[in-house]
Amino acid sequence: NASGTILASWHGDTRYYAASTMKLAVAMAVLQRIDHGAWPLDLALPATHQWHSGAGGMFGMDDEDVDPLFPAAGESITIRELVNTMIERSCNESTNMLMELVGIDAIHNICRQCGMRDLHVDRLIGDVAAARATGISNQVTTDDLSSLMVQAVRGDWLTTQSTDFLRAALRRQQFPVIAPILPELPGNENAADIDWGSKSGWVDGIR
Repeated sequence: NASGTILASWHGDTRYYAASTMKLAVAMAVLQRIDHGAWPLDLALPATHQWHSGAGGMFGMDDEDVDPLFPAAGESITIRELVNTMIERSCNESTNMLMELVGIDAIHNICRQCGMRDLHVDRLIGDVAAARATGISNQVTTDDLSSLMVQAVRGDWLTTQSTDFLRAALRRQQFPVIAPILPELPGNENAADIDWGSKSGWVDGIR
């Protein structure tokens, strides 16, 4: 609940591949740097479709992971748009641009601040070469994800302005996993009126 008390847990400390759920930690790291004055939220950057691999060299996204709405290389996109599209439609290109902007260490730092025990983000989305060469894998547990979400929406580590911005993006999640289940829960007959938000992720066998 909002105080951080765990009401129910199922295999809460089992590690899973993080998929897109780790994008919440990326968003928090970027917004924290903005709160500290590193960049303005509306700073425009040139869109890119190539990123630095943890195994060396550059890599691009596999066709099935490409966001067709992402701007062409060199076109302008703001940090605000990158965060919104990363959360709302789980855009991988936006995620990788933000991860290269903020750096892996900043994401590690926000995870430490939030007391994450097992959640770790060590490589960019789609960096298959790094995964094969080094075995690096972004991993999470359901307990850590729940705790991270509580701290995000409470605004424990961000300014009120950044917290409100992140909450709004989470409310616009276009791949809702939680919302369709709400009407099925006891006492939620008026589920349409429930204020909800999420950051989903999925890979074969895990949702």
